[in-house]
Amino acid sequence: MNILRWGWTRPCNLHPYHWLATAPGELLDPAMAEVLSEAFPTESFVRAQAGAHSIKDYRNYSRPLTTTSIGDLSPQWRALIDDLCSLDYRRAVAQVLGQATIADRVELRLVRHGITDFLGPHTDRCDKIFSHIIYFNPDWDDEWGGHFEILDGDMAVVTRIRPVCGASVLLGRSDHSWHQVACVRDVAASERRSLLVHGRRG
Repeated sequence: MNILRWGWTRPCNLHPYHWLATAPGELLDPAMAEVLSEAFPTESFVRAQAGAHSIKDYRNYSRPLTTTSIGDLSPQWRALIDDLCSLDYRRAVAQVLGQATIADRVELRLVRHGITDFLGPHTDRCDKIFSHIIYFNPDWDDEWGGHFEILDGDMAVVTRIRPVCGASVLLGRSDHSWHQVACVRDVAASERRSLLVHGRRG
């Protein structure tokens, strides 16, 4: 079962670094995105938090996905993970981002942001080639916060991406690929749910 739609046709954005946002329906069939959203796991998350003295400041609930930790996932989720771990996916990402190097492997993590959770401004570590965040929120109001924000070198917001079901954002890692997740406001009616994919070297 192939879940992902290959062959992004739009070129990536070049300012302030290489990135591409996909709208609902581009990466995942809307009906499949809804199925995945309804089956988004709720167990085995741990509270993750780091303060201002760490490399990045964040607060969320996190669940790594490994070959030994996906037994409780639905067949659709396991099929999506198979797609994301494939060489075809890593090649497609390298092509759209204009990267000469294809990631050797991917690291997958489910993330939930509750009220007041956030991710502070940062760039990813140099052992990462790309980051891809896919969203599984059936409804998300702008007033709830929690937007993914592309930042320039002055920490000004270049664009905000609303984390609606089936949307995603793909980032090419660089020393200036600054980004953050705005704080989820106390008016939010649900948690912010996403799947984080990191392309890694080695």
